Amino acid sequence: MTTKTQTDKPTLDIILPVYNTERYLDQCIESIVNQKFNDWHLIVLDDGSTDSSPEICDRWAQRDKRITIVHKQNSGLSDTRNTAIDMSTAEYIGFVDSDDWIEPDMYSFLIDNIQKHDADIAVCNHFFEYKTDSHCDNASETIEVLNHDQAIELVIKDIIQSYVCMKVFRRSCINCYMPKTQFEDYAVMPHWFENANRVVRAMRPLYHYRMRRSSIVNNVKPETEYKFLMAEKHRIEYYRNTKFEKLPELSIARHALRAVKRIGRMKVSVKEIKRYLELIKPIIAQYAPEHLDKLNSKERFIYKLFMFSTNIFIIYQKIAYAKKIKKKFQKDYYFD
Repeated sequence: MTTKTQTDKPTLDIILPVYNTERYLDQCIESIVNQKFNDWHLIVLDDGSTDSSPEICDRWAQRDKRITIVHKQNSGLSDTRNTAIDMSTAEYIGFVDSDDWIEPDMYSFLIDNIQKHDADIAVCNHFFEYKTDSHCDNASETIEVLNHDQAIELVIKDIIQSYVCMKVFRRSCINCYMPKTQFEDYAVMPHWFENANRVVRAMRPLYHYRMRRSSIVNNVKPETEYKFLMAEKHRIEYYRNTKFEKLPELSIARHALRAVKRIGRMKVSVKEIKRYLELIKPIIAQYAPEHLDKLNSKERFIYKLFMFSTNIFIIYQKIAYAKKIKKKFQKDYYFD
C-alpha cells in the first residue's frame, strides 16, 4: 500500500473509493475540488484498478494538496470504505462514488444544515442520470428537522434511502464498520442513524447518481434480490423488541413482493425463477398477511396471484413486462 500527500485536520473528510472508473473519474473529482465549501480532505482509495484510474488519481493529488491517494490491493467496496474511515480525522464524513458527481454547493449546504440545526446527519436529494435523461423524485426546497425516532422511521420505510452517499455524518455516528457483503449501505444505516439525535432532511437534489448498465433491474440476478431480502431480515432482528418492531416487517413484505415481480420478469430459466420464488414465498407468507391493509392495490394483487399459483404468476409477469418496455431499457439509455 502506498500513500501520497497528507493534509492537516479538516472539517470534512470525503471518502472516494475507486475501481476501474477511468471514464467518469475526472468529472467526479473535479466536482469535489470545485466545492464552494473548501475545508475538506479527499481520501481517494484506488482498490486495485486495472485501467488508467490510478494515474488519474495521482494527477489530481499533484494538483491539490487536500487530496490523499492510497493505492491498495483489491478488497471490495466495503473494506475500501472502512480503510478510509480509519484514516479519517475530521468531525464530519461524506461519501461519493467515483462514477457520480456532485453540485458545487452540496457540501456547503449539508454542513450548514448540520450546524444550523445542531444535527448529526444531513441528507439531500439526488438526480438519476441516464445518457439521454436526468430526473429527480420529489425535488423541492423543503427542509425537515427530524428527531431520532422520526429519522429512524423514515430509514425503515426507505423514505430516507440507505445510501451512504448524498449525506454528511458527524463522526460520532459512525460507530461500526460496513459489512463485507452486498447491500453494505443498507446493513449499516440502522446502526449509524441510531446514534443521531437530530437529522436534517432536504429535498434539494445535489448529488448526481449515474445509472450504469449494471444498475438495470432486468439484469439483476434472482440471487441478488434474495440476498437483499436476507439483509432485510437482519433489520427485523435489529429492531426486534423495540417500538419500531412492526415497521421493518411491513418493509420486508413490500420488498419481497417487489422481488418476486422482478424475478418473474427476468431473462433466466423458468427453473431458476421458480427456485427463488419458492425461497421467497415463506417470507411473504410470514409477513404480508398481517399488513395487507397497508399494502396498495397493486401489491395486494401480486400477493394474491403469487400465493394462488406460482406458474400463473410467472406467465402474468412475463406478459406484463413485455407490454411495459420503455426507452429506459433500450441500449443507448444507460451508461456503460
